[in-house]
Amino acid sequence: MSEEKNELKDHPLCSVKGIGSVTAGKLIEKGITLVEQIAVMRPEELADELGITKKAAKDIVNDAKSIALDRAIIVGTFNDVIKHRKEVVQRIPTGSFVFDKIMKGGIPTEAITELKGEYASGKTQVAKQLAVNCLKYLKRKVIWIETESGCFSPDRLLEMAKAIGLEIDGDNDFIYLGSQNINTPYAEFLCVQRAEMEMLRKNLDVGLLVIDSFNGPFRSFYKGREMAPDKAGEISRHIGYLDHMAKKYNMAIVLTCQVMDIPDQGGQLGERVKSGHIKKIWGGNPLTHGGTYLISLQQVAGVQWEGIVFDAPDIPRSSFRFKIISAGIRDV
Repeated sequence: MSEEKNELKDHPLCSVKGIGSVTAGKLIEKGITLVEQIAVMRPEELADELGITKKAAKDIVNDAKSIALDRAIIVGTFNDVIKHRKEVVQRIPTGSFVFDKIMKGGIPTEAITELKGEYASGKTQVAKQLAVNCLKYLKRKVIWIETESGCFSPDRLLEMAKAIGLEIDGDNDFIYLGSQNINTPYAEFLCVQRAEMEMLRKNLDVGLLVIDSFNGPFRSFYKGREMAPDKAGEISRHIGYLDHMAKKYNMAIVLTCQVMDIPDQGGQLGERVKSGHIKKIWGGNPLTHGGTYLISLQQVAGVQWEGIVFDAPDIPRSSFRFKIISAGIRDV
């Protein structure tokens, strides 16, 4: 028994005033192993668990809360934010000088960028250019999750890489999860977690995670208005996890997003005013609210595409033109 006490004296729980080795042992037996768990308990609940007075329990909870807040919640200043964005956040060039200028250097890390557009709007081509540019200029690896069969296209990536003098390491530059793994939104979520596991197992520095397309599996799985609440909840779960990854690994998350028709002209006009084009992202508010940067893409001529940054925290609504050629994304 005394050996157990000695082992527990350095346990994190013992850093809380009022908790010694014996009390820590009681809490651990009840599945309470973290200071944060105590911090969110009601004093009455803790008093019952330990057989102590409510006042003693309140003192323990308050001290645990103080420790947890000091440890987990980071408080910064205005200048801290500026310094962080200058020194930590990176930008992946897009291939277009005009696009990069609007995006202050390119697609940023620590953010979710959503590319909205119908088929042949250039979403996947932009994502591929970002992938080779991440490898070339950031010297960081890429995770690519494909939900639509055949969109990954190694030949196209090699063509774009050759145009910028990049030699792709086929064994180490990409973590790829194909559409054969994904037939439901739940499988898509597992693929994100599996990619993260592989990244950590191989100790890879990943700068970009692409899901092409993000909302495809949701669209085929959730049918009918009665499933709208479940759809919204699952989209929010995905976006929350991706946002956590973006911050934790200083990673750019790029989601290509399918669109849906709007039947009435009034709705089309409203969407054009909002995003520049008449079709809206399938998935609604949970998806659009989750994106840091929302960019609408559309082909406007044989070799010209239009992009509109229609929602961003630090960029006014801006439009630009670009072209897609064999070398990749370039200025008109």
